[in-house]
Amino acid sequence: MIISRPQSGKVRTRRNFVMSFLVGLFLAAPWVVLPEGSPLIRLDIPKRMFHLFGGLFIPQEGLILWFFLLTMGLSLFFFTSVIGRVWCGWGCPQTIYTDLFDRIGRFVLDSKYGKKDASIIGKYTVYFLWIVVSFIASFHWIAYFISPYEMLADYINLSAFSTTYFYFTLFFTAAMFIDIGFIREQFCRYACPYARFQTLLMDEHSWNVTYDFKRGEPRRDGKTKIGDCIACNMCVVVCPTGIDIRDGLQVGCVACGKCVDACTSIMAKENKKTLIGYFSLKQIETGDKIKWIRPRTVIYAILLTVVLIGATIQLITRSPMSMIAASNKSMPPILIPDNKIRAFVALRIQNIAPVEKEFQLSAFDTRHGKEILIRSGEENNQFKLGSGEIKSFSVVLETQSLTEQELNEGYLPGSIVLKNTEDPDETLEKKLSLSLPRK
Repeated sequence: MIISRPQSGKVRTRRNFVMSFLVGLFLAAPWVVLPEGSPLIRLDIPKRMFHLFGGLFIPQEGLILWFFLLTMGLSLFFFTSVIGRVWCGWGCPQTIYTDLFDRIGRFVLDSKYGKKDASIIGKYTVYFLWIVVSFIASFHWIAYFISPYEMLADYINLSAFSTTYFYFTLFFTAAMFIDIGFIREQFCRYACPYARFQTLLMDEHSWNVTYDFKRGEPRRDGKTKIGDCIACNMCVVVCPTGIDIRDGLQVGCVACGKCVDACTSIMAKENKKTLIGYFSLKQIETGDKIKWIRPRTVIYAILLTVVLIGATIQLITRSPMSMIAASNKSMPPILIPDNKIRAFVALRIQNIAPVEKEFQLSAFDTRHGKEILIRSGEENNQFKLGSGEIKSFSVVLETQSLTEQELNEGYLPGSIVLKNTEDPDETLEKKLSLSLPRK
């Protein structure tokens, strides 16, 4: 376990702002409820619904999920190729909470933090505060799946201890305490797949934390006084993963910039520019400006743009309602007097709009253009559904009189139409095929 030395500087100040914003956003987002009553963001697994910025998405909308995952993947490709591992150093929870744990440790133990001669009481105070932070973070992580207001009420009423989410919260609390408190940089170096993945996506033009070896080497010691690097090793001492940035690009580098601040402060005493900064390798080698536009970034940008356009079109044209229609296998269509067919269909209708809506059902014989009588048990086949509400029921379809020739065709193609009564342009049609009984 590595506990790095604290380091102040311009990069540190900017990271403090970014990390504070991200932690605040993480803690606040689950509590936000929009005016129409839906959460700002929640993956409601029991109800199989995903709330996002006022939109409601369901598992049947697989294409939107595909676009979302593709956008996330291509964004990772694009931004990593352009600005390196900025996610690891500035946005990753592992980095942010490791930094927070270190702040707690230094607040309690001061200079004794991370040393063997620290007091037992002080150590266990730090551990207790780590557990508290882990529990708060875990509670809010679970709040992205279950209402935090409901969970908080359960904790106040002491009824949360028999719930499933309580044990999930305990699990994540323990996992975070062990990972952030003790595993720390080992996870970044050996377990995290994104470390290797993002390293592969970078090239010599990527903007990243880089050591200026042309100025720094050979490092100065008692005999050598050529390079600007004075071999103070401050860049290693402040590194949260314990690497030496002077050895070049490494999997362990999370691009946090602590070595940049350390080198900047040391070189300032020498009246020289920093040897470590956010540069590209090509920029160090040739002195040229960073080449932001290059084949790799252009291809990623084009692909990302195409996917975003497709996702936008899909979101704009998506229906605010969902309907699944299936013939009742246990009750096949029957022939009734006047050569009419009576069929039984099971429906599952869901309102995926953010507000309550009223719907109306109708049915048609698509082969002959005739209307089919539908009985749903609702007056005028109209009913209201709140946002996210599901209505599962069976309907009876009754065709108009069919000729002998039509009956002998074996099946009748039809469709059930769901319409928003307040906006007739909002319709959803589901086709189905009714098998026709023979006389």
